[in-house]
Amino acid sequence: MGKLQSVTALAASIALVAGISGSTNAAPASVGDDGIGDPYFPKYGNGGYRVAHYGIDVTYHPKSRRLVGNTVVRARAKQRLTRFNLDLLVRAKRVRVNGKRVRFRQSKHELVIRPRHAIRRGKRFRVRVAYAGEPGSIRWHGRTAFKTNPRLALAAGQPNVAPWWFPSNDHPSDKARYAIDLTVPTGRQAISNGRLAGRVRHGSMTTWRWRPRKPMATYLAFATFGDYRIRRGRTQGGQPYLYAVEKHIGRKTDRAAWRSLRATGRVTRFLAKRWGRYPYGQIGGVVTRRFTTALENQTRPVYDASFFHNLKRPANTSIIAHEMAHQWFGDAVAIRRWRNIWLNEGYATYSAWMWSQRLGRNTVKQLFHYNYKRPASAKYWRFKVADPGPRRLFHDAVYTRGAMTLHALRRTIGSKDFFALSRRWVHRNNGIGSEREYRRLAEHISGKDLDRFFHRWVHARHKPKL
Repeated sequence: MGKLQSVTALAASIALVAGISGSTNAAPASVGDDGIGDPYFPKYGNGGYRVAHYGIDVTYHPKSRRLVGNTVVRARAKQRLTRFNLDLLVRAKRVRVNGKRVRFRQSKHELVIRPRHAIRRGKRFRVRVAYAGEPGSIRWHGRTAFKTNPRLALAAGQPNVAPWWFPSNDHPSDKARYAIDLTVPTGRQAISNGRLAGRVRHGSMTTWRWRPRKPMATYLAFATFGDYRIRRGRTQGGQPYLYAVEKHIGRKTDRAAWRSLRATGRVTRFLAKRWGRYPYGQIGGVVTRRFTTALENQTRPVYDASFFHNLKRPANTSIIAHEMAHQWFGDAVAIRRWRNIWLNEGYATYSAWMWSQRLGRNTVKQLFHYNYKRPASAKYWRFKVADPGPRRLFHDAVYTRGAMTLHALRRTIGSKDFFALSRRWVHRNNGIGSEREYRRLAEHISGKDLDRFFHRWVHARHKPKL
């Protein structure tokens, strides 16, 4: 997510989630938990299984703003299951498990499913859910992640978006593969992650088929339906891209948006030299007026058009650098728990700092010291970056102090070890990590005891000494 004031709106909209409480009664061994165990968001995700693949097939009707979906979830049981949950806010109509209709009930957020026969531990199973509703009218804990107007609909958000448009195990620690089919009236566009595998017209409707190559966290899967100009091609380095800009955003904003998006290939090559090969085949970006922020959706970030209003320079490539850095940090390697978000946002902000230096603007050293000069009494230093709490998940300090921590670490262990650590963190783990695992890897590569360093920079509630 981009580090600009627009983030504050999203931060405020999720603040109420902090009050959610988990189940107080231990579930029987054959019942999957209704949360994955993240203390920040106890109802996000579910227990008892891991998802391997989502087959999402949705149709969006702009006039009624109604979404009709049919999603197949392929999973493996981690325990014997007589009951399990999926996260879904739209109303379910029918549920099948391994081809057989089953009983289910649905609360505001949880779809509770009872298979006809217990699913054995280690067994693969398939769940098909048919559902329909107006997701744009659904608010959960004060917010919606499905935004609509007569011209456009957008499903995108952090820390969650999936329950508004497909049933899921909604937590970044359970990444899966996807096949996404989006159907809209012919003449409109439907955009998602990954490669555009084709378009199929049937009567007055057209289906857009999207195929991401790599596993993806649920909050990084997005969909948008509306009036877009789309440009496809390959960068000078041969990388396939797909850019889309919403129509009618104004001539100057439109020009600045296209100039900014076209820099994505150049930014990606710059980042690959620091963080290792780009993790995915596709690059791209979507610009819309319906978002208010920016988000690192895998292969194709979404940017609000306001990032390109009234620019002093021809393009805003800083926000491009931030969101594309997330393709490594947050997308390729996801966080195990949301309290570790500084690892995502710190690296993205630090990448934007390095890009600033590459353009001949403020250097990394200047940006570090500018932010370090904030008074020691400032609230900015008064909370744990490593555990900000759900109300301050997107606080400025998570971004900026996260980047400062990385620069201080680079000074402590040396640039060679720092970049080796960063590349190995992305490319040599299982795609999910925590701060503890990151610290251990840093100690292994540098040969230094870094407990005191991390305590001072991300755990202590006071300004660290240089």
